[in-house]
Amino acid sequence: MTGILYLFTLTYLIYLFMALLIWEELVAVALVGTQRQTWRPKPLDNQLGELLNRLDTADVEGNLLSIAGAIALYQQAGKLIPIDKQRSLKSCDVDDLPECSRLAGQHLGIMLAGEYSELLPEWLALAAESGKRVPSKYLPELLKLGLLKSSLREAILPVLGKRGYWLAAQNPEWSYVGSENTEKVWETGSLDARKIFLKKLRKEDPNAALSKLQESWKKERAEERASLLQVLETGLSMNDEPFLESALDDKRKQVRDIAANLLSKLPSRLCQRMKERVKLLLAFKNDRVEVTLPNDCTQEMIRDGIDQSKYSSALGEKASLLLQMLSFVPPSFWCNSWDATPQQIIQAVEGSEWEKMLLEGFATAAVKSEDIAWAEILLTVCDRFSQSSLANGGQLIENLLKLIPQNRANALILQTLLQWPNQPLNSQHPAFLLLVHSRRSWDVAVSDVVLSSIRGYIEANNQMQWGVRVAWKNFARYLHFSVLDEAVEGLTGVLVEGSSWRDFVDEFLGIMKFRFEFIQALGGEK
Repeated sequence: MTGILYLFTLTYLIYLFMALLIWEELVAVALVGTQRQTWRPKPLDNQLGELLNRLDTADVEGNLLSIAGAIALYQQAGKLIPIDKQRSLKSCDVDDLPECSRLAGQHLGIMLAGEYSELLPEWLALAAESGKRVPSKYLPELLKLGLLKSSLREAILPVLGKRGYWLAAQNPEWSYVGSENTEKVWETGSLDARKIFLKKLRKEDPNAALSKLQESWKKERAEERASLLQVLETGLSMNDEPFLESALDDKRKQVRDIAANLLSKLPSRLCQRMKERVKLLLAFKNDRVEVTLPNDCTQEMIRDGIDQSKYSSALGEKASLLLQMLSFVPPSFWCNSWDATPQQIIQAVEGSEWEKMLLEGFATAAVKSEDIAWAEILLTVCDRFSQSSLANGGQLIENLLKLIPQNRANALILQTLLQWPNQPLNSQHPAFLLLVHSRRSWDVAVSDVVLSSIRGYIEANNQMQWGVRVAWKNFARYLHFSVLDEAVEGLTGVLVEGSSWRDFVDEFLGIMKFRFEFIQALGGEK
C-alpha cells in the first residue's frame, strides 16, 4: 500500500512540475504578446493535458487566458488545507436551552438576511423571555451581526446557549461574547466582554462589581476606564458616590464627564454643589421664573462636569452654561424651593425669553433623577423643546416616555390623540412627537385611533409626504396585534386603482403580519 501511495505522489509531482514549466512559458508569451510569438503548450498525458487539448486555438488571446486559468486551478487543487496540530478543540457541552421552533427560526433567518431587520431586537427579547435559543445554523450570522452592531450584543447573549458561547470562543473576532468562566473573562477578556461581565455582575451584586472595578482601576488604560466606568449606571446607588467623586479628578476628560453624569443621577455632593450655584440664578416671582446668567465658568464648575465647548449659538455662551448646570438639579428641588407644582412652574416659563432653555433643562434633569411626575407634565409640552439646544431633542422625549409606566404612556398618547380628532396625523399633530419617539407597544385604544387616522389620511390625500411615510412605517412596529385584521381590511379598502399609497400599504401591512407571526411563533400574544 505504501508503495502505491509513493508512486501516486511521485507521478503527481512530475505532472505538477510539468505544469510549472508550462506556466513559465505562458508568462513569457504574455509578456511579449501573442501577435509577436505564437505558442502551444507541450502535450501532457493527464487530465490537465486533456483539458488543454480541447481549448479553441483559433482564439489566440482567449486560448492563452484559458490555459492560465486551467493551470492555476490545477495547482490550487493540489494544495492541502493547513492543519494546526498544536491546538486541540474541546467539544461543546450539551445545550442548556431548548431551541426555538422551526418557524421562529425562519423568521430570524429572514431578519438576518436584511428584511424586517428593524424588528430583530424585539425577536431577541421575546426569545430570551421565553427561554429559547437560536437555531445553531444561524449562530455565525448572529455573532457576526453582534460584532458589527454593539447595540445588539446584550440582547444576543441570552439566546446563544452553550453552543453559541463555544462557537464564539473559536473566533477571536467574537471575543465580545466572552466565556462562561467569568473570572477568566474579567482577567483576560476583551474590553467588550469585560463590560458585559461587569454589567451582569452589577445586576446580581452591585457592590461586588464596584469592588472589582476599584481593584483594577489603576491598571486600566484611560479608554478602558471610561468604558468600564459607564457600566456603573446599572445598579447605580449612593454606594458608588465616593468612587465617582474621586473619578472627577481623573486625567482623562471622558472619564470625568462620565463620572459627573452618573453623579447627576444621585443625591450626590456634586448635585448639592450645583444646587447652590443655580439657586442664585433662578427666582420665582409673580408667577414668572426670572433668570440671571452666570458670569463665567470656574475651575470648580469644570471639575463638576460643566463643559464650555458645549455651546449653542441659539442661546449664547452664558445661557448654555446655565442650561448645563440646570440639568444637574432634580426638578423637584424647584417645587420645594418655590412651593409650586410642576404645572405652575411650566406655566410660569411659557412665553419667556428663556422658555426653551428652562424646559430642556427641567426635562434633562427629570430623566436623570427619574422624576415620573415631572416627566408626564413635560411630555404634554414636548413640542416646545423638541428641537433642543445642546442635546438630541428626540432622544430626550424618548427617555421621558421610557421613564413613565407603559399604561400611563399609552393614556397620555391617547388623550392627546382624542383632543385633536380632526387634525391629520402628520408632524403638525400634537401627538406626532409622542408616537414617533415611543419605543413600546401601544394598547388597543391607541392602536385603533392611530390606524383610523392613517386610513382617513390616505383616503383624503392622493399624494403622500415622505416624512409621513417614514414615520408611519415605524408605527407598524408598535400597533397592537389585535388590530391586524382591521388594518388589512381598512387600509386596502380605501385604496383606489393607481393609488400612490399602494406600495406603502403593502409594506406597512407586511411589517404588521411578520411581527404578529413571530410573536405567535415565540409563544407570545395569542
